Amino acid sequence: MARSSEKGGAGDGQPTEMEMMKERFAKLLLGEDMSGGGKGVSSALALSNAITNLAASVFGEQWKLEPMAAERKARWRREVDWLLSVTEHIVEFVASNQVGKDGTNMEIMTTQQRKDLHMNIPALRKLDAMLIVIKQHSIID
Repeated sequence: MARSSEKGGAGDGQPTEMEMMKERFAKLLLGEDMSGGGKGVSSALALSNAITNLAASVFGEQWKLEPMAAERKARWRREVDWLLSVTEHIVEFVASNQVGKDGTNMEIMTTQQRKDLHMNIPALRKLDAMLIVIKQHSIID
């Protein structure tokens, strides 16, 4: 019998965190079109929708500015990291020069992370971390 450290499991009807992550990645890759019919949205829009939905589910219940519960903070960080890990694989083709064995120069296409993601994702991660710290230390009665 396999032991799972994740919440839920096969025996109690609750999906494990791994199963939830697989479902979210599938939705992102298929552009939220789980039918496979090709009528999904772009990966960027699917990612934006997933982060918006996560924010609504994590922060939507808070009615006042108060420190975050540890489990809520952990869930936010874990799931945002899952979602943003997809951005490392959103690439574009760029021309690159390669020297062949015989010394000839060839232009080939290689992949690199999109420039907008390369610049903005680290900034968004830093902003997110700053907001979490501010939220953690704010107490308003």
